[in-house]
Amino acid sequence: MPYRMENALKLMDQARKLGRLGHAYLITGPKEAKREDFATRLLNLVASRNEQDLDAWAGLGFPVVAPESKSRRIKIEQIRDLEHEIHLKPGPLGWKFGIITDCERMTQQAQNAFLKTLEEPPAGTLLLLLTGKPQEMLPTILSRVIEINLMPEPGSRKLSEHEHSLLALLGQLSSRPSTGVAGALALKAGFEEILDAVHDEIEEELEDDFEREKDLYKQTTDSNAYLKNKEDQMKAQIESTYLLKRDALLELMLSWLGDIVRHKVNAEHYDVPEAKESVAAMAGRWAMDDAMRRLGAIRKLESNLHTNVNETLALEVGFMDAFG
Repeated sequence: MPYRMENALKLMDQARKLGRLGHAYLITGPKEAKREDFATRLLNLVASRNEQDLDAWAGLGFPVVAPESKSRRIKIEQIRDLEHEIHLKPGPLGWKFGIITDCERMTQQAQNAFLKTLEEPPAGTLLLLLTGKPQEMLPTILSRVIEINLMPEPGSRKLSEHEHSLLALLGQLSSRPSTGVAGALALKAGFEEILDAVHDEIEEELEDDFEREKDLYKQTTDSNAYLKNKEDQMKAQIESTYLLKRDALLELMLSWLGDIVRHKVNAEHYDVPEAKESVAAMAGRWAMDDAMRRLGAIRKLESNLHTNVNETLALEVGFMDAFG
């Protein structure tokens, strides 16, 4: 059951006062639910602090693990560092806090390594795992944490230009007599056009920043090593930012498909209220089993794109499975 942030915090406060606070929580929900804000406020509640964000908690000496490098993966070395920290003496506030943001980005090796800590945490430990994609976590981890599913506040979702383009693309399905192979490939081509626009936008912005820094740096030194390193960093950042925005677009597509399922069961809450018309139209056309199958196909596509598979091939297979 999803909770508004304030309601979830009240429940956590009651558990704290009754001495029933768990040692590991999985904080889920879309990005608009502000998972990191909730984690910050929960830590403040438990430790009687008033820190502004997770960076502030990291500054106090508590491990905050996030995806690193171009691949945006959380590696086993990062998890081992976190485990080392929480097995030391209690932190400055008497607690052993550990936070993992975007925890679905943990490699399978890292997830397996983390199981031991979940099974046998030191006394006074509170672990917070944050994700918008709990389905990508190992079942063995999911069975050892308490999930807190957060719901965005009404009107909190602000769609980007590219996200609006995606909803318009999906909305075209409701005006077609059927999907079929041609429709699926047309939808895939439209999605790739949006992805190309996203990549071009990121590339232009970061390259402009790099050119300004390069002009400034050349005024102070003639060394090329620094600029070559910065250029490599820029390229990695372009790809990393692109993957983040691609994930956001796929998350929006999943929300749209999820809303079709919600519409069919007369749910009150919709993730994408901006798309109510197309959602209602597709809910009237697809049977529940069909809608669930299509939702599963896009989830599989999302998972496949987090491997080394060719993006174009993965999109073709995924869109054929979901919309063919």
